[in-house]
Amino acid sequence: MDISVVTTIPYPLELVYAAMRDHLPDLADYMPNVESIVVESREDVSDSRVKLVNRWNAAGTEIPTVARRFVDPTQMFWTDYADWEADANRCNWRLKTGFMSDRINCSGSTTYVAAAPDRTELRIRGSLSLDLKGLVPRLVLKRATSGVEKFVSRLVQPNFQKTADALTAYLDAKKG
Repeated sequence: MDISVVTTIPYPLELVYAAMRDHLPDLADYMPNVESIVVESREDVSDSRVKLVNRWNAAGTEIPTVARRFVDPTQMFWTDYADWEADANRCNWRLKTGFMSDRINCSGSTTYVAAAPDRTELRIRGSLSLDLKGLVPRLVLKRATSGVEKFVSRLVQPNFQKTADALTAYLDAKKG
C-alpha cells in the first residue's frame, strides 16, 4: 500500500524543517490522537545530518474488530527512525509499530520544498506492507490482511497530515 501526502505549511522552509526535526515532541499537544512523542535518541552525525529515534504514543485509539485478535491496546505506539539530511531538505524514515512489528513494514521519505519565501511544501512518500501468513487461515488471509492494513494505515497515514497541521498550529502559537 502506497502512502502519499503533499501539504503546504505557511512558514519558511528553514523554520519548518528545524521545527519538525528539533521540536517534534511539542507537536503532540496539537494532535488529539497522539498522547505524546518522546525522543529516545538523537545523534548529530555531522553539521548537516541528524539521526533521531522518536516514540509516538497513541491516545485512546479504538481498535477495529478485525484487528482485535492481533493488537494489544498497550502496544498502541510506533517508533520513528528518522535520518535528517539538511543538504537535501529531506528526512528518510522507517516506522516500527508496537504490535506485529515483525510483520508490518512502513518506510519512506519526507522532502521539504520552498514553495514561496513564506511557504513550505511537504512531500511525503512511502509504503506500508503487511504479512499475516501463518497467523490466519488461508481462506481469510486476504480479507484479514486488508482489514489490518487499513487499520494500520488509519493510524499512520492521517498522522502525516495531522502532523503538518500540528506543526502549523505550533508555529502559529510561537509567533504569538
